[in-house]
Amino acid sequence: MNSHQYLVEFAIVAGAHILAVMSPGPDFALIVKSSLSQTRKIAILTALGIALGICIHISYCLFGIAILILKFPALYSIIRYLGASYLIYLGIQCLLETGRAHKIRNAVEKKFKPMNPAKSVFTGFLTNALNPKATLFFLSLFTQVVRTDTPWWIQSLYGMEMIAATFIWFSCVALFITTPRFKGRFERALVFLVPAMGVLLLAFGLKLFIS
Repeated sequence: MNSHQYLVEFAIVAGAHILAVMSPGPDFALIVKSSLSQTRKIAILTALGIALGICIHISYCLFGIAILILKFPALYSIIRYLGASYLIYLGIQCLLETGRAHKIRNAVEKKFKPMNPAKSVFTGFLTNALNPKATLFFLSLFTQVVRTDTPWWIQSLYGMEMIAATFIWFSCVALFITTPRFKGRFERALVFLVPAMGVLLLAFGLKLFIS
C-alpha cells in the first residue's frame, strides 16, 4: 500500500470511530453522571479513563488476539458477561448515591460523595475496556477495514488517534455539562438525573445479559 491508501484507510477508521464515540452508550451515560455529581476535574479524569480503555481494544487487535476472540465465541461471551456485570454494578452505585442524597434536604449544599481521582480514571477505564459493543466495533474495524498488510506501527497510529479523539470528545462533553450556567440549572435536579443515568447503565447491562 502507498501513502495515499493509508490515508484513505485512516480516514475510514477515524470517521467510523468518531461516529461510534458520539453515539449514546455506557461511556456517555457515565460522563453525564460524573459531570453532574462530581467536579469538572473528576469528570475529565473519567474521560481520560474511558480513552485509556481503548488501549485494551487496540492491543488485542494488534497482537492477533482478535482472531482468537472471533474463532472462540466463548471468549467473547466472557467479555460480554463481565461488561454487563460491571455496568449493572455502576447502575446500582448510582441508585445508592441517590438514596443517600434523598436523605439530605438541600441537594445543592450537600453534594454527592466526592470520588477519588484515581478511582474516577479506573471507573472510566473499566467501563470502556469491558464494553462488549466496543469489542465488536474494534474487531470489525481491524478485520474488515484495516488490511492485514498494514504495518503494525501505522495501526498503532490509528489507535493513538482514536484514544485522543475519545478523550477530546468526552472532555468536551464534561466541560459543557460542568459549566456554571449549565450545571446551575440542573444542580437541584441531581437527585433525579443521576438515578436516571443509573437506570440507563442498568438497562445497558441487562440488555447485554439477555441479548
